Amino acid sequence: MDPRVLVGVWKKSGAPTCADKYPETIAFSATTYRGTRGASQGMICWDAGIYRIEGSNTLVIGTATDELIRYEISLQGDRLDVTDAEGCRFTYQRQSG
Repeated sequence: MDPRVLVGVWKKSGAPTCADKYPETIAFSATTYRGTRGASQGMICWDAGIYRIEGSNTLVIGTATDELIRYEISLQGDRLDVTDAEGCRFTYQRQSG
């Protein structure tokens, strides 16, 4: 998968409580990202850093601790589904404009 398909701003939608540690909004550029907390969120594990896509369904992202962690992803149009190592599955929706 070409990493350029993620470029843009994404907002979390319909996420379970296990996804509270992930940003409410995430903005991807060509090789870096920036996460933004929601009003009621504490520390988020994706604050800012690098990312890359491996194969067709793996997102490797630099976390707040600078650790590179792999996540399973599925991209269908403007919907990005993410599953972490603990099995927490959550969704981001691409924002227009």
